[in-house]
Amino acid sequence: MKTAFHIAGVLLASLCFLSSAMAHIAISYPPSQGGPWSKNPVKEVHAWIGYKGKKFPCGGYKMGPVTDFKAGDIVKVRFWNHQVGEEDKFPRRGGLSQSRHGGGACEFSLSYNKGKTWKVIGQYTKTCPDIYYEWPVQIPRNVPSCSDPDKCLFAMSWVSYATNQFYHHCSNVRIKGKSNGKLPLLDMTIVDVKQLGQKMNVHALGDKKRGKSSGPNAREKRQNTNGFYAYGGGAGKKGINLGLIYG
Repeated sequence: MKTAFHIAGVLLASLCFLSSAMAHIAISYPPSQGGPWSKNPVKEVHAWIGYKGKKFPCGGYKMGPVTDFKAGDIVKVRFWNHQVGEEDKFPRRGGLSQSRHGGGACEFSLSYNKGKTWKVIGQYTKTCPDIYYEWPVQIPRNVPSCSDPDKCLFAMSWVSYATNQFYHHCSNVRIKGKSNGKLPLLDMTIVDVKQLGQKMNVHALGDKKRGKSSGPNAREKRQNTNGFYAYGGGAGKKGINLGLIYG
């Protein structure tokens, strides 16, 4: 059963989006497809899958800027909305509005086949996302190389606390990996995507804050940067409890 806060949050979130193009969150690092830094900017890049026909995966956007990584790199993910302005400036200036919908569960994943399959390399719960923090995840040390940036994708996915919406934003990347390397075993969690016939009316436990959170959980931050999600690591096929609530 949804709490009164959750129901009110859904209504408030919907009204905020209709009245402002500044609502919701996308990723600015690695620079994502459809952002103002790309050759094909999309005003609603920060909206959820299904909004105005936005498709999974990645919103159906065209290829964006390409970022190079190597196995073992720590990716300091940054979030963005239209209030941020210059996306390269960090820390963010104070007083920014962000519709983070009470936080929720974020996953960071890699695809080597243009989004047909996804393997998780990081997970944060409750306080994610937040534009005021960096959210580090590691490119596993034992991943294979992926040289075609049209097929090689880094993605952030988010299930929020106060809305039954699934966000999925992608960045084109190249990865210099290991010969005979292997991708992690953990599959990306997908919910609230009618297009795929996924379970609907799903939200996640959050911190219930509208504004700035307390940032990444220290334990999760260690797991996301020390090989826990690599092939052979502790995450295996299960990962951590994302705190998803169904129905």
